[in-house]
Amino acid sequence: MSINNQNPTLGNTFIRSNPSTPLIGSGKMFPVRVIDISLSSSSNPQSLFQITKGWWGIGAIRFELLNEGSTPKEFPQGNIALPLDSNFKKLPLINEIVFIIAGPSLRILEEGDVEAIDFYYINAVSIWNSSHANVLPSLNYNKSSNDSISLGNIDKGIENNTDNQTEELSLGKTFKDNGSIRNLYPNEGDIIIEGRFGNSLRFGSTATQPSGSLEIQSPWSTTGKNGQPITILRNGQSKADIDFNNWYPIYEDIQNDDSSIYLTSGQTIPIKLGSTNFASFGVDAVPVANTTKLIQDSPLDNSSISNKDLDDVNNPYDIINQEPDLSTEVTSSI
Repeated sequence: MSINNQNPTLGNTFIRSNPSTPLIGSGKMFPVRVIDISLSSSSNPQSLFQITKGWWGIGAIRFELLNEGSTPKEFPQGNIALPLDSNFKKLPLINEIVFIIAGPSLRILEEGDVEAIDFYYINAVSIWNSSHANVLPSLNYNKSSNDSISLGNIDKGIENNTDNQTEELSLGKTFKDNGSIRNLYPNEGDIIIEGRFGNSLRFGSTATQPSGSLEIQSPWSTTGKNGQPITILRNGQSKADIDFNNWYPIYEDIQNDDSSIYLTSGQTIPIKLGSTNFASFGVDAVPVANTTKLIQDSPLDNSSISNKDLDDVNNPYDIINQEPDLSTEVTSSI
């Protein structure tokens, strides 16, 4: 490899102008494409699971450079990288782009090699700015298609080659691409964690929009003061209006999301109760009764007598009111 080669490769990325400068101290990062990830056991000695010491290396990836698949031989660890942070993992999908950084290796202790390094990766690059998937496959991954016969020959009666199928892009062994998953709409100051499957955690607040921007106002900001905190845990995105515009961000929808938890502080949440039968909780959730209608619907004891004659002025209460039970009241003297 020539030192003057300007094409970005793993080798010339780490070329040092001063050979005495420690490699791991350079702090350089470079983008790569994920081609495999260790998430299950395998007995194949060439598998990523076995190469990365079994369960110890869960989450490790195998990668390729963006413009070529070769791996420089001077790095004994090859094209393998571990998660940079073991406490917060965001596992990439196959064909997503991550950044690699060189760092000290466990082999410093195991082999006594003070210059041993390993590669570590950080979060996937938001190529599509999507919370669901951000893949960037190689331009050469599959150039075949069903349209293997030109339109001119098809017009002449030559049938297309139906056996020449386009191979579906692989994102992993179990992950299924879902184009209906949409990003959450952020408000000023929000901190939002979004999963790939319509699950999320928002640390937000009441954010009443000005009159000209009411169409982007959150459902919980119709009342209250700006800055009142709200925390929303959502599991499963609403399927309502998902075909309107898949790139248009959405808010949490307490009525149509699969399930959610709202921790509020003064907000009004527009929720429709599935049932008002809360008897087991000792709570009456029945809407306030229309007492005027109750009076009108009350049957008369004797329809042949006027209401005036039926009115018992000697009775301290009538048939639609009831005195409260004062037996449990606590009395106190001042």
